[in-house]
Amino acid sequence: MRNDVWIRLHSGWSPQGGNRAVAWALWQPGYTAEPWPRDELRPAFTYYVCEDLPGGDRGIVARATATGVIRLAQVPSADTAYRLIADALFDADLAIPPEDWHAERYNQEKAKRPWPQMLTAWRVVTEPVGPHVLPELTAFPRTGWLRSSRISL
Repeated sequence: MRNDVWIRLHSGWSPQGGNRAVAWALWQPGYTAEPWPRDELRPAFTYYVCEDLPGGDRGIVARATATGVIRLAQVPSADTAYRLIADALFDADLAIPPEDWHAERYNQEKAKRPWPQMLTAWRVVTEPVGPHVLPELTAFPRTGWLRSSRISL
């Protein structure tokens, strides 16, 4: 799989601050997310961002390169998860106010689940590409990560 690249599904994704964004995932301890770029997700990791397009297709719309990563942390609450992300990945150019973070639909769903939860988060710089529509983009695994050899970085 040397030529495979990772693609991340971001429903409603948009880079903040122009070409910068922060992404995160929360899940219950004991759940093993597959597929997931466990070993690859570190600073300089590059992947493609897939988004829903007008007309119902999905397409690759950006190339993202990680500039900061929280690889894995167990957090006892949503507030602790936010604080960890804020301390590690936010700065004067890119930050999400706590009320906006807690109001985000994904975080509201995760807040209803038992705590502690596992957290992975990363900050990226993005470069617009495409959109490139590929057949395999119609169905993503539950993790939101897909591997493909049909495109290359």
